[in-house]
Amino acid sequence: MRATDDRYRGEQAKFDLAMRLIEHEARTGTIRYLTGLNDDRIRKLYTSYFKYGNQPVRRQRGRSPTRIAPLVRTPQRALESGVFANLLLANGLISVEQPPGPPLKHNVDLGLRLCECFETFCVLVPRSSLSFEWCWNLLVSMRRGDELGIARCDACSICYVFDILSLPRSACPACLLFEQRGDGAPPLAAAG
Repeated sequence: MRATDDRYRGEQAKFDLAMRLIEHEARTGTIRYLTGLNDDRIRKLYTSYFKYGNQPVRRQRGRSPTRIAPLVRTPQRALESGVFANLLLANGLISVEQPPGPPLKHNVDLGLRLCECFETFCVLVPRSSLSFEWCWNLLVSMRRGDELGIARCDACSICYVFDILSLPRSACPACLLFEQRGDGAPPLAAAG
């Protein structure tokens, strides 16, 4: 084994992560933050592998979303955010204790785990309104721990994301959805 093999292995891992992030329509700034690749290299990867393919990938322009209100604005969004937050917890990307864990910047392993969480999320919630960038925003906000929290409903045991700064704390979105539909109690509470 040559001394340069490790360097190339690290570059290959960054390249693979960048390709996966481009497939998920991540913005250039997000890809740069997670991989450490420069903007020009990311654009060349996109042009070479995705721009003229059979199913071209749309490139998102501008900065990544940073507001948290759209993540919890409706009960549906709060539930979807809760599903993704649970995946982040299960994969060690967020923690209920402080500090939130290893830094995200230029951390290829955590970037790969984030992609796995998003891919699993897409299977669990096929027509979700959360894009990869909104899930990235959720991860960053949850790791900061100053605006978003995660709670478990006493009535239905569903985990959901809520705005820490809102008073009073929002009710369980699953229970709200069942009330709006007129179904009565959520399925878990009715089964018990």
